[in-house]
Amino acid sequence: MLGILHVLAVAVAGLFTLVVPAVLFAIADGMRDLALSMLLVGSLGVFAALMVLGAIAGFQRTLGRASGYVALVAMWVLVPLCAAVSFKTLAGLSWMDAWFEAVSALTTSGATLLSRETAPQAILFWRASIEWYGGFLTLLSIIHVLAPGGFGGLPAGDRRVITGSASNMTIDLGDFREVLGQYVLITFIVFVGLMLAGVNGPYSAMLSMVVIATGGFLPFEGALENHAGPMAQLVLTYGLLLGTVSVFWRRRLLRTPKQFLTGNPEVLVIMVVVLGVAVLYAARLSAVSGGADLGPIFVESLLAASSLVATSGIESRPGVIALWPDLIVLMIVLIGGGIYSTTGGFKIYRIVAMAVHSARELNQLIYPSSVTNLHFGRQIIEERSMRAIWTYFSLSLLIVAFGAMALTFEATDFEGGVTMAIAFFSNAGPVYEALIPPAYITSPDNQVWPQFQAMPVSAQITAIVMMTLGRLEVMIVFAVLNVRYWISR
Repeated sequence: MLGILHVLAVAVAGLFTLVVPAVLFAIADGMRDLALSMLLVGSLGVFAALMVLGAIAGFQRTLGRASGYVALVAMWVLVPLCAAVSFKTLAGLSWMDAWFEAVSALTTSGATLLSRETAPQAILFWRASIEWYGGFLTLLSIIHVLAPGGFGGLPAGDRRVITGSASNMTIDLGDFREVLGQYVLITFIVFVGLMLAGVNGPYSAMLSMVVIATGGFLPFEGALENHAGPMAQLVLTYGLLLGTVSVFWRRRLLRTPKQFLTGNPEVLVIMVVVLGVAVLYAARLSAVSGGADLGPIFVESLLAASSLVATSGIESRPGVIALWPDLIVLMIVLIGGGIYSTTGGFKIYRIVAMAVHSARELNQLIYPSSVTNLHFGRQIIEERSMRAIWTYFSLSLLIVAFGAMALTFEATDFEGGVTMAIAFFSNAGPVYEALIPPAYITSPDNQVWPQFQAMPVSAQITAIVMMTLGRLEVMIVFAVLNVRYWISR
């Protein structure tokens, strides 16, 4: 129990510490009342967390396997509630809207109910900071709980790079610092790149935090191209791609760049998919633009392709993502990016593993006595992992199906419900907005393709559940809800 409290207190303290830069933004804009309010909210949050940490100091705070699972689920349920208090207090949202906003931010889903045209810049910076922090929590969740537990067939071997162990959970802050250092460094590199590309300072800071977390929150109304030209869009593409690949391979990029593409086939698959999708988008953009310059067109296409694979939903201007049929767009988003990354979706590793496993099973129909190991590059995929992957895949499809059915009854028609369900489950909320047909954009509260601001409370609750399940890799929630296990303890 103390280990669970320790995890929650540290997560809450980290969240409210990020209020400090937002307070500085409020002071710079001359909004002293808002700055005081933000400082008060942040101080109360940090104080409460420190009180808990002080109360349990000196006691053993180890996490067992079961308590580690409970701590992770509790963190992704309770930390958004703490963040919701800040949105209720500072942004004036209703409690339900504030909860939706907080979950969307921490799960890096990118959907927002904030009025970016009228909201103070300090609030927008706070919203982007929470999305950045949610990406960091996602990496820690995968590295320290989901992978050692084998959830969804995640390979645990790469954990030795940071933790020295493939299967033991840990809450040692020393292990967190290395991931945080890489995360901050890459964010800073993207920030500098955006500044050099001509994006103003506040937007550079917010966009760099959002793209490295593979989120979709844009801190301004209107098209991205109005604030970020072709060079800045290339930098954003670079940031999204870094967020899409495994955190361990980001480390390889910083230390041995020559081995970045040759050491892991998943990176090569991601790059090939992004380039292929970008070429297809470039062809469509060229066809509809009437012979515009190919350079800016290909940059826009690269951004759209990397945004879909990264499950972000950022596009240079409205209508780019929707140039290809909804079904293809949703399939790309549902597959997602790399393991050990902040992306949502099934992950490319699992899709390749299922394809290899299916090919072997078909081969054994012809050669029943053949014995073939499953490989993804040098990674050997064990049978136990394959069972977990297929189970994860089946449960995920069921959740998307039930979510689509619930959203259809609550807010949309069938097509809109399926689109919304996939977008929320894949933590890619802006993809739904990008696919809204033009006829419904001028009527945001319609009952066919409503915008997020017009969603009823019941649909918001469904969306919150789906975003959380998508971020928690589904299976760990079923493990925590195993009543038979808890009764037998």
